[in-house]
Amino acid sequence: MSSQFWIGALIPPLIKWTNIYIRRFFRLTGFDNETKKKVSSKQYPSYFGLLYGLWIIALLSTGFIVLMWFMISGPVFFPNKSYAVPIFFGLINMIGFWFIFGALLDFVFWQVSSENFKDYVKFRMIKSGWGYEIKQQIITLIKLGIIYYVVVSPLIAYLLMH
Repeated sequence: MSSQFWIGALIPPLIKWTNIYIRRFFRLTGFDNETKKKVSSKQYPSYFGLLYGLWIIALLSTGFIVLMWFMISGPVFFPNKSYAVPIFFGLINMIGFWFIFGALLDFVFWQVSSENFKDYVKFRMIKSGWGYEIKQQIITLIKLGIIYYVVVSPLIAYLLMH
């Protein structure tokens, strides 16, 4: 119970803090005032909340699927290594998949969504503090994924060699 409290207390401020630096580094522009007014004044069907929740669950599940895959099949690929190696590989790739595959899923979901649901997604993004155009978000997530894999590549090499 205590860990849930600390995660809940620390993660939102951390996201707000990183949001500022990501916005500056990648030169992200937020939604204009007209878009903000348009999406906040509309009435949306209640099932849009469920669909948006499923969208988020699909994004998060990509990383967890990768983690589980490495945990289950990792000993086959790393037969003479500690079980910690596939777990660390799973954790490393879980985060990378959240960036890169999450961006691809965002692109697919955005393409198949209706205009009204796109407005709802914009509304939720503005409400959460991540109010940037989806195209900018997709490109930024892919860039973050590439940067992430470049940064963790020495750790990946170390795990493969030892």
